[in-house]
Formats: sequence, structure tokens, C-alpha cells
Amino acid sequence: MACGTVWGTRNLARLAGGCTVAAGAAVLLGYAGGIRGLARPVPAGPFMVPLTAVAFVLAGASLWLLAPRPAANTPPRLAGQLLGWLVAIIGAATLAEYGTGRSVGIDLLLFPDRTRVWSIGGNPGRPALYAAVALTAVGMTLALLDLDASHGYRPARILLPATALVTVMVTLGSAYNLPVVTSPDIGLALNANAVLVILTMGLLLCRPQLPPTRVFCGHGPGALAGRRLAPLLALVLFAGILAIVASGRRMPDGGLAVAAVTMLLLLALYLVFARAGAALDKAQREREDFMHQLEARERLEALGVLAGGVAHDFNNALATILGTAALIAEDLGPGHPSQPDIERIQASAQRSADLTSQLLIFARQEPRRAEAIDVGAAIRGIEDLLRRTIGEDIDFSCQTADGLPPVILDRSDLEQMVLNLSINARHAMTDGGSLTIRVASLTLPPDATPSLPLPAGRYLHIAVADTGTGMPPEVVRHALEPFFTTKPAGQGTGLGLANAYGVVTQANGHIAIDSEPGRGTTINIYLPAATTTAADPDTSTPARTAPTGHAETILLVEDEPAVRHTVARTMTRHGYQVLEARSADEASGIFHRPAVHVDLLLTDVIMPGASGYQLAEQLHEEKPDLPVVFMSGYSTTTPPDDDTTYFIRKPFSSQELLTLVSKALGAR
Repeated sequence: MACGTVWGTRNLARLAGGCTVAAGAAVLLGYAGGIRGLARPVPAGPFMVPLTAVAFVLAGASLWLLAPRPAANTPPRLAGQLLGWLVAIIGAATLAEYGTGRSVGIDLLLFPDRTRVWSIGGNPGRPALYAAVALTAVGMTLALLDLDASHGYRPARILLPATALVTVMVTLGSAYNLPVVTSPDIGLALNANAVLVILTMGLLLCRPQLPPTRVFCGHGPGALAGRRLAPLLALVLFAGILAIVASGRRMPDGGLAVAAVTMLLLLALYLVFARAGAALDKAQREREDFMHQLEARERLEALGVLAGGVAHDFNNALATILGTAALIAEDLGPGHPSQPDIERIQASAQRSADLTSQLLIFARQEPRRAEAIDVGAAIRGIEDLLRRTIGEDIDFSCQTADGLPPVILDRSDLEQMVLNLSINARHAMTDGGSLTIRVASLTLPPDATPSLPLPAGRYLHIAVADTGTGMPPEVVRHALEPFFTTKPAGQGTGLGLANAYGVVTQANGHIAIDSEPGRGTTINIYLPAATTTAADPDTSTPARTAPTGHAETILLVEDEPAVRHTVARTMTRHGYQVLEARSADEASGIFHRPAVHVDLLLTDVIMPGASGYQLAEQLHEEKPDLPVVFMSGYSTTTPPDDDTTYFIRKPFSSQELLTLVSKALGAR
């Protein structure tokens, strides 16, 4: 905060509390020692009565304890609240005396004889009326200062401005010596008025994040402008006090009108400061938030590029391992003792390939393909990744029903969405908890009137439920907005739920949030069921006997030597003639040799110079029916969609590659 740069606003509040205690104690010392100057610092005017001094001592001590914002149910917090209630009781008892015209007996509990002697106009020792109002407001504010802090200090947001307004009214009434505030019989002592101002300022400073003080205390341009214009408020507020002190006379009969005009001017100035400052601060915050979000998005994009590059290289290495292991297994024969070892190598390489695929989920580097997918199987496929991501202190379970209908969705989008929702749930359970993902089917009949904004039909319901802190309604209303986040800076981008919303709405589905503070959160996703059958991930797995070629010529283009060598050996061993090239330019030169007839192009996608897609497009101009099989560890470009192109993802087994090549050649 900009206010209180030496001690900080809360230390200034403690200083105000200490001054209040000192002032009240000095008055009590004056009564005890017979020193009139301590009870009335100016020659003329009323004395501060002992009961007011006691209330100030209690209020100052309460402010001293509460200013650092102690934790709930700690001795400083409880003691500060208790002292605040005592101050409120003193003020309320005094107001009851004024209302009933009777004394409850607390006015003369301290120094009764000296109070009677020093009193003016027969005051029995009772605080002034507006002093009692101010003490009641101050006491309640102290007692309820941190109540409901999780929802923005709701009582304090009302009590602090009310207390400040009462103090301003008392100060103006004292300054202009208005009978409506200071009656001839019971006036407000000047030192009591000054201490009340100091006490109220301390109250405002002890919680600078609340609106009354935020107008002047903050980092933004609005608060800076408010601080520069604040002397206008002070000038208007204390002009009357200076005039009274200088003249020593009562204001003329128009004093009430002057006070009313002054009050209206103060309120108008404050509202102008508040509105203009809030607008400036909001614009500044929006700009800062946008810059933070832009930086976070750029970091995510950079991380995605890095992850995609690592996955690409790793997939090339895994393709070499799997291909070489398959060649060795064929050389050794099925009965060789080393076959179990080779199978373990292949299984480990395949598990590594699965991890790499999950890395590409983060990188968003896989081509997006909307297809009929089995949601239950897809979520179970990343179950291990989810368990590692959310940590061991979270009890995780995945519940999928039988006979679920497929949905038309990109598998990577689905996996990314579930992963983001699980990470959000993890952040909401800092002390542990449980995360449950449920997948079930749902049918909406035509004659039903459901609360879901969806037409009748069959849907797939995905529920991601956690037992975390939950969200209040105002947060739920904005949770699906891009870049909206309640997490500290650097711990969230606000894109997780927004991306989920985009994925679901593009699939003509619906997403809803069910959450309450302390009860946890459930994200409900409804996706329309597809009429087609989900692709079985095992249908592409070839039989143990891989198809062989009939001396067809394969133009193999791969910039990674190890992968190129392994693929070439595999294709040659299974009856194909292989022409190897390291780049698109070299492949084009081989293709245009007079004696060369290419039956199929087998090419990597990402290569130095021209890509595999560009090479295929160039060769199709001369030979439109040339079959093409693309290989890639990752790709941000969707492969061409025609009858002559096929796609296989690295790492692949020899059987998968041979099966796809045979299919491409047979489709000519």
C-alpha cells in the first residue's frame, strides 16, 4: 500500500490506537490528580467526562490488538473483540439514558465529586449525545471488524463508512458549535472530538483493502489521485474548527446551513474521488491482468513448443527401439531364449510411447480429429497420468458405467479437458480430499422439461467432483470466462474451465458448475451421444503375421538416420524395394530419375526444408494416384484428407507400418 510507507497502514492504525489510549488515560489521570488541563485542554468549553475517557482507553486498546489482523480464535482477536463490545455497551447505555431520561448509574462511577465540580450546566458526567452515538458505532465496528472475512468483511464494509460519517458529523457539529450536536448543557469536549477523529482514522487504516480507505490507499492511479486531492477534504473538514478556535465565539445563526453545505460538499468530493479513483484503478488492474495473462499464455505456448519438440525426438528414438527389437525378434525366431527379453524391451518402449503421448496432451501438438470415441476408455487411458498429477494425498476414483454411447470429439481435447478439471480440483484441496470422475449415460425425453438447456435425446454425462473449498455464487458466475481465476499470480491462467467450455459447446453439449463454499465442486458435462460406433483402439492392431510386399518400390523420406535405417530394413525384409532419402529435395530428385518408378511415398512430416506434406503435394501434381503414408512424432498440421493419404504416429510397430502400407497399396 502507498499509505504509511514508513510503518505501513496497520502500524499507523496501531499508533492511532496507542494515541487514543494515551489521551483517555491522561484525562483519567487529570481527574485523579485534579489537573483540569488534562480533562479540558482549552480554557473554555466542556470537559471530557471520565466515562468517555474510559471508552477511549478501551477502544484504543481494542484497535491496538486488532490492527495487525490476528488469526481467528486467538487471544489478541478475542480480547480486541471483547473490548469493542464493552465500548459499544457504554455508548448504547448512554443513548438509553438520553432516550428514557433516566440514569443507569454508570455516569458517576469514577470521580463523582470532581465530575460534579468540573461539570458545565449541571452535567452529571454523561457523555455528549453524539459522542455516545460515535462510541456505539466505533465499538460495533471493532467487535465486527473481521467477521465474515471470507466474503469481503461484509459487516465492516457497512460499519466503517457509517462510523466515519458519524465522526464527520460530530466534528462539524463541534466545529460550528451547533446545538443539534452539542447542547448547551452537555457539550462535546475539544479533546474528545480530536481523539474521536484519530480513533476513526485508525479504524480506516487498519483495513486498507476496504472501500472507505481504498480510495486513498493503494498502488493504482485512482488512489494516487485520491491522495493528491485528499487535502481538499481535510481543508473543508477542519475549516470550521480553525474558525472556532481562532474566534472563541459561537457561529452565527446560519451555522447549521454552513454545516449542512460543508457536509454535502464533503460527501460530493468523496463520491467523486471514489468513482473516479475506482474507474482508474479498475482500468489499471484490467491492464495488469491482461499483461499477466498474456505472459502466462506465452509461457504456456513456449512450454508446449518445448514439450512437442522433446516428444518428437523421443518418439523417433522409440520408433528405432521398437523397429530394431522387432527385427531382432524375427532373426532369433519365436523359440529363442531371448524372446522374453525382447518382449520386455518392446513393452517398456510402448509404455514410454504412452507417456510421450500424454506429454503431447500438455503441448497440444497432436492434430485435432473429431471422431466417435469411447469416453470411458479414453479417461481410463489417462488414469495413471491423473493419479500422478493430483498427488498421493488425494483419494482418486474413476467410475464408468457399462454400455456407454460414443461421442463425436477430439480425443486430445477430451483428455486435456479432464486433466485441466482434475488440476483445478487438486488446487481446491490443499489439505487433501477426494476426486471422483463419473461417466454415465443420460436420456432426455421429448416431453420432459429439464433444467438443462439441451434438446431431447441421449447424452453422455461426465461429472468431475471434488471435496475442496468450493466456490461462492459470484465466482461461479464468472468461472467459465477466459482468464478468470481466483488463484494467486503465477499459479493459474484462468483458461482451464474456459477451454472446457469451448470444447463442450463446439460439440453441441452443455457444461454446468455445482458448487458451494465448504461443500466442494462438481463440474457436470453433457455431450450428445453419437449414432456411430466408437473406434476400437485394438482394431488397428495387425495379426502376428505381417503382410508382405511384392517388390513394390517405396520412396522412404526420413531425416533421422536411425529411424530411416530401421524402417528401410523392415520394408526390405518384407518384400519391398526401398529408396532412401534424407530430405524432400533429395526425394524429389530420386522420384524424377528416368529409371525409377515409385509405388508409394513413405515420408516423415517434419523435416529440414520442405515438409512431408509439401513433398506429397508436389509429387501428386505429377502422379495424382500416388499413395502416401505420413509418419510423425507430432504435428500441428492436419494431414491432407483424400483417398491416397494415410497417417501413422511414431512410435509404431513393424506390423502396424506394414499393415498400413499394404492397405495403401491395395487401395490404388
